[in-house]
Amino acid sequence: MKNTLTAIAVGSALAAASPALAQSTLTPPSQASLEERVQLLQDREEIGQLIVNYGLAFDMQDWNLHRSVFTDEIEMDFTASIGDGLVTMQADDWVEGVKPFFANLEGTQHIAMPLIIRIEGDEAYVRSLLNASHHLPNARGGSVQTMVGYYDNWLVRTQDGWKIRKMVQHITWNEGNWYVFEKAAGLSE
Repeated sequence: MKNTLTAIAVGSALAAASPALAQSTLTPPSQASLEERVQLLQDREEIGQLIVNYGLAFDMQDWNLHRSVFTDEIEMDFTASIGDGLVTMQADDWVEGVKPFFANLEGTQHIAMPLIIRIEGDEAYVRSLLNASHHLPNARGGSVQTMVGYYDNWLVRTQDGWKIRKMVQHITWNEGNWYVFEKAAGLSE
């Protein structure tokens, strides 16, 4: 399993560096049977919706939907914004932990979509778009803070479909009033 994930990660890094290689991940192997091709397309569709649901759940504050995208135990690394490195936790604890942040905002807009999908049996690697805007009118400047970057996601097929088991956030840049983020996170008055 570790070798498979390493191969997926290495392949994904190469795909990110080469648009042609990344495009090739959209096409099932030519030697695949019709059944294998259909399964791959079904998996890609389910994974794509899972990634969309990750961001949509924040905007709707639909915590059941948010919980549904994760395995019971997850690894999360949000060092790029608010984390302390890779942390293993129960998904229920993660969901309870993010609720107050979003309750403190007047609105959000998360654009989440897969950029790369690599499926290897019952495991998958997905690099997904991170574009998150947080809205909170305040006396310290603009009302919007936006993060742009990507997530590296490792998924596993479960009895209930594909689920995220590990996520690492990468922020390319922030724009707007960082106080909005700090205030929502409870880091500023």
